[in-house]
Amino acid sequence: MLWVTTAVPKPIAAPEYEASVVDQLPLKIPVDNDLSLDNFQPRPALLELLTEVDALLGGTGQSLFLWGATGAGKSHLLQGISRAMGARALYLPMSELYQYPPEAVLEGIVTCEAVLVDDIQLIADSGVWQEALFHNFNRLKAAGIPQLYSGLAPPAQMTKVLPDLRSRWGELIIYHLPGFTEDELGALLQFRASQRGLKLSSEVVQYILSRAPRSSSALMALLDELDHAALARGRPITIPLLAELRVWSPDR
Repeated sequence: MLWVTTAVPKPIAAPEYEASVVDQLPLKIPVDNDLSLDNFQPRPALLELLTEVDALLGGTGQSLFLWGATGAGKSHLLQGISRAMGARALYLPMSELYQYPPEAVLEGIVTCEAVLVDDIQLIADSGVWQEALFHNFNRLKAAGIPQLYSGLAPPAQMTKVLPDLRSRWGELIIYHLPGFTEDELGALLQFRASQRGLKLSSEVVQYILSRAPRSSSALMALLDELDHAALARGRPITIPLLAELRVWSPDR
């Protein structure tokens, strides 16, 4: 039986700074090797944003603040930009770095050509991180280094953040990444399948969408499982195969 579930994020504990934590640096920042700009779906609602991304890669980009619900593609986009820029960019996923002292994480930040801070809402309860990012915002701006932030809400709604930092973020070009419609989820399935050399018919896509959660991350996890299952059986992904695998979600 193939279960489709949506992962529940682990709660982030309050940071406990110790002198030894600095000795653990340089940090090994985990990235998803499957995420790149090549497999980021260019939805119509994001075409203006992707134009800004192209400018950034070309060295003429501006600083941005991206916001939207979980699963809208923010982390995918930031990791894709980081991968495309290579060593020139610094990708900072706050879900992984919040536990470290900011002075250790941000040391030498002005030597980069772009700084990308993911899941910025996670600093809402940390005055230490907020103050550090405020000062680094000013340093990066003075140095002309583009900075990109992603969060669940626009700056104006992040009321737990220091007003001065919120004001700085509000100066940036702000883009909303909307959630996926059902048609867009179907298009995403077919797009990401084609990246793997797989072909999903419209009937297969509708069969999956009627049984799986309406979550882009869950659908991509399912696609990965289906790819392996089809390969192991030497069969294409068809409705009979999906029925055999009993693809369904316990919450539907």
